[in-house]
Amino acid sequence: MAVESWDPAATGLQARHRDILNRAVASLETGSIELNDDEQAWLRPAMQLDAAAWQAFSTEHATTTLVAWIKILTLVERDLSGFEAGSRSPVLALLKVLKARNEVPPDLFAWIRSHTTNRFLPYGSLADRL
Repeated sequence: MAVESWDPAATGLQARHRDILNRAVASLETGSIELNDDEQAWLRPAMQLDAAAWQAFSTEHATTTLVAWIKILTLVERDLSGFEAGSRSPVLALLKVLKARNEVPPDLFAWIRSHTTNRFLPYGSLADRL
């Protein structure tokens, strides 16, 4: 009998992803991102999902939640190995949801720029904007 591997993000974003993001946001109150190995294993492949998956996942969540997720994902991508997403960063997809709502906090782009090493944040790639 063969053992099959299962990719937690293969079926898209789920409630487990929401819980991990919310726990990571709460952990920032202690001054650092606290994600155990299992949580990282769930979140790492989700970083590569397309923008449509992130946008569909986020539409039912409040603006304050999306802003918190944008911040945690910006920091996770910068600080944890294997989370680099480049122009596919979910931060861009979440920002698009906030823009569609006309609810982008005025200081959010400056915050992202000052906390990221991803050259595509917060504006995305030029090709995506044409």
